Amino acid sequence: MLHGKDMLAALVVVMLLPQAMAIAPIVRELPHGMVNWTTLDLCSEASQANSSGSMAGYEALEGRARAEVGPLMLKLAREVRMDAGHTTGDLMGSTDAVADKLDASVSLWEVTEARYYTSGRVHIEVCLPIQAWLRPQLSRIATGADRGTPPVVPVSGLVIDARGLSVEPAINLEVRDATGVVLYSAASMTSFAASQRPIVVYVSDPADPVAVRRAGEQPVIVKAASVVDEVNLVLDDEGAASLREAAGSAGFLAQGTVVVVLDR
Repeated sequence: MLHGKDMLAALVVVMLLPQAMAIAPIVRELPHGMVNWTTLDLCSEASQANSSGSMAGYEALEGRARAEVGPLMLKLAREVRMDAGHTTGDLMGSTDAVADKLDASVSLWEVTEARYYTSGRVHIEVCLPIQAWLRPQLSRIATGADRGTPPVVPVSGLVIDARGLSVEPAINLEVRDATGVVLYSAASMTSFAASQRPIVVYVSDPADPVAVRRAGEQPVIVKAASVVDEVNLVLDDEGAASLREAAGSAGFLAQGTVVVVLDR
C-alpha cells in the first residue's frame, strides 16, 4: 500500500479503528481493493495530492479522496466470492428486492486510516463490514433451527484445518462428507444467528484470537481432506463422523461458530 519514502514523509496518521492483529489475516487482493476474510471487511484506498506540493487544503484533498474511493467500493462490492458458483455481483445484479438494499448499503463504508503528508498528499483507506452489508441476504438463506435445551456435550464450535489445500474463501461455503452430503452451510444457521455473525471466518492460525472468539474454547477440530469447486470443503469419514457426533449433541452449527484455517 504505502512505500518507505511515503512513510518517512508522513506528517499525521489518524487511526479510526483498532490496529490489525499480530497474526497475519487471510487477505485476497481484488482489482479494486481487497477482502480481509479474517475480519470480514471489504477495503479499498485512494490518494489525492496538492499540485503545488504545499501542506494547505488537507480537508479538501481528503474530500476528493473520499469521492474517488466511493465508485471503487461499488465495484469491489461486486467482486466478492459468494459461493462456489456466484459472486456478490450476481446477487446485486438480480431483480430480487434484496439487491437494492445491498447496492444502497455499500456507501456505509468508513475511513479506517487517513494519512497526511508534508508533500501535500492525503491517503485514505476505507472498509465496509461484510456481515453488516450482507445481513439481509444471509438472514434469508439461513433456515436452521435453534435448540431449546442446553447441549449435552460442551462443544463450542467447529475448526476445520484446510491448510495444504488450494481453497478460495467465500461468504457461503459448504462442508460435505465424502459422499457429497452437506454437513454445514448457511442453511444450517438460524436466521437470527446469520444476522449477527458471518457463516464462517478464515484464519491463518488456529491460535488467532478471531478463531478463539468464534469457535470458543472447546471446538471440535477436523481436517479437510479435499476441496470441491475451489470453495467447498470435504471431510474424510473420520472427520465427518466426529462432526456429526458433536453436532448431534450440541447446537453450535445453528449458531455458525465455524472457523476455517487456510494457508496464507
